[in-house]
This record gives sequence, structure tokens and C-alpha cells, in this order.
Amino acid sequence: MHVAFCTLTIGDAYLRLWKASAERGWRLYCERHGYELVVIDKPLDITARARARSPAWQKCLILGSDIAGTFDRVVWVDADILINPAAPPVLDDVPVEKIGAVDESRFPTADAHQRIVKRLAEEWTDENPSVAQNWRSFLNPADWHAYAGLPRRHGHAIQTGVLVMSPRHHRELLEHVYYHYEDVGGEAMNYEMRPLSFEIQERGLQHWIDQRFNALLGFLLLHERIVVKRELATHWEKMTFVRGAFERNYFLHIAGHQELLRDL
Repeated sequence: MHVAFCTLTIGDAYLRLWKASAERGWRLYCERHGYELVVIDKPLDITARARARSPAWQKCLILGSDIAGTFDRVVWVDADILINPAAPPVLDDVPVEKIGAVDESRFPTADAHQRIVKRLAEEWTDENPSVAQNWRSFLNPADWHAYAGLPRRHGHAIQTGVLVMSPRHHRELLEHVYYHYEDVGGEAMNYEMRPLSFEIQERGLQHWIDQRFNALLGFLLLHERIVVKRELATHWEKMTFVRGAFERNYFLHIAGHQELLRDL
């Protein structure tokens, strides 16, 4: 089986950061499992519409024939993810017609996620009520979709930082999201993530993979703050926690904490 392990690093700064912080682990992992590493460093769409929104949307174009034409399966991985080379193969047990992904609304557990989001909403209420309201939408995946203007339905929030896909089965879905949805709020609204989560579930294509394949560092740090009842006070303490999180997980998603990626 011919498998592409694919990411997008548009811009010299992002490419340099990925090469310095992540590339070695990615290459070791791909060599162990026979995946072909595909690093896209040029935009797949250069239209004015594409330039006006985040490159994150362009993951929806990777199943086209120019990129995925020769591959049976494509594993999409955001470039701000550190890969533990000892991790098992991510596409094991994912049926070819399904899309393998992690449910963010149950990370690190369903109960912990609720506690984290409620805390964030409370902390933002006085400072910025609109940010607080956005965080409250994370308490219910249907509300999370609806907050981006989608129909209020579906019980999961698919985290699109890691997706196991098949070009033959899923190209139409991804390109539908790319061409039929607009960006409604940038990073705060998770770019392409909410419409892609909605459309995957609308078609019943979700297949849950081990959460360790998309371990969200931000939520892990927030959960640790709740557990120890204080902030991680020093740089050394924070980095010790991050190293431990990397060792306990398969793919550690740094999203929103790029300064830690540089330090690691």
C-alpha cells in the first residue's frame, strides 16, 4: 500500500521551524512504517480568495491528482506537530472508506474537556464577552458548529490536525468544503475545522483513532493547571511537562504554543 504522510509549510519561517523542530521525528516515523513524506511548501491555490484566508484551508486540496494521484492513503498532519518516532502506524484499523480522526470534545477526557472550557469561558467573561461566548460553544459540538453558522447538529468536534484519508473516497468531500465554505472568523473560529468536522459527520465518515495521535498540548497544559491548582510557574517546569507529554503521546500538537516548539 502506497501511503503519503503529508503536511503544508508555506513561508520560509514556517518551513525553517518545521525543519529545526520536527523533521527528524517525522522522517524516522515514516521510515519505520514505510510512509512517503510529502512536504508542500508552495500554495496549492494562489487565487485572491486563497490569499485572503489562512493556508490552513489548503489541506482540503491535498487529495487532488497533483498531490495524491499515486497514493492509496493520505495521512494529513499539521506542521506544528511533534512525532514520537516510536509511535505505532496511525492508519492501522482505519477502514479505507472512513476518515480517521480524534474527537476534540473528548480530549483529554470528556469530563476534563468540560472543566477546561468552563474555566476558559469564566476567565474571559469580563475581559471579552465574545471570546467567552465562543468558548462556551465548545461545551456542545452542535453549538460549536452552529456558532460558525452551520446547522446545529452532530455530537463530535473533529480535530482536523491529523486525518487519515483515501483520495478515492474523500477528495470530493474535502474540495466541497474548500470551495463552498468561507472563513467566518479566522483562528478564533478554527479556520476550516468546523465546516470540515460538520461535513465529515454529515456523511457518517468519522472513525475514531487513539487520542495520542493528536494530543493537544494547549488542553493538556490547561488540564494540568486545573489539577495542580496553579499555573506552571517557571520555564523549566513548563518544559518538563511538555517533554513528558511528548513521551506519553504519539503525535503532540503544539497549536498555539509555537514558542515551546522553538524551545524544544
